[in-house]
Amino acid sequence: MKKLALFATVAVMFASGPAFAAIRTVTLAVENMTCVTCGPVVKKSLSRVPGVTAVEVSAEAHTATVTYDDAKTSTKALVAATTNAGYPSKVRK
Repeated sequence: MKKLALFATVAVMFASGPAFAAIRTVTLAVENMTCVTCGPVVKKSLSRVPGVTAVEVSAEAHTATVTYDDAKTSTKALVAATTNAGYPSKVRK
């Protein structure tokens, strides 16, 4: 009986995989932001990534703070979005 209960618990955990997804926030260090139009370009490129729910860009600090659903996107996709727009970035620790 214990094995059946354990099996049922494990099965439910695996069946509800997306339930473990979370909303996360990451700050990216963004290169090449040197003019007033850079911030909006970075913000637009990040906003177009599926799963991104909010973007705040600071051209002065050379950062972008992104809130996203980790079931729909990843930090790798966020970095790729800014890099493809001409603004290489990396996750700030």
